Amino acid sequence: MDYEKIKRVYVAGKLNSNAVGYLNNVHRMLKSAEEVRLLGFAPFVPALDLLMGIKFGYNTYEDYFDSSQAWLLASDAVFLTPGWETSKGTGLEVALAEEHGIPVFENTEDLQTYFEVFPNGDKTEI
Repeated sequence: MDYEKIKRVYVAGKLNSNAVGYLNNVHRMLKSAEEVRLLGFAPFVPALDLLMGIKFGYNTYEDYFDSSQAWLLASDAVFLTPGWETSKGTGLEVALAEEHGIPVFENTEDLQTYFEVFPNGDKTEI
């Protein structure tokens, strides 16, 4: 497998909620990430920093949010999970992606089509 050709997709979505809501949001992100992975992409799920927070006692929003932004900027695309619209953090991630020319998708069909038409992610190649 040519790992250099696999597109990196940052999976973004709402996380903050009460405990049960948070876990439901993580579940939604993981489900979306698996859909993206099955299409041949390499997903990055920022919700997994939950495990780092448990292990190392992260106690501020920035402890979770800031470290994932470098991964967003290294991604070839951003994929939004259902319900993201009410997330302040996801709104910031969308703005950062757009500021850096990283395409943002809300469904797997558009994500897949984009990289079929623009395999290198460069819209100027056609």
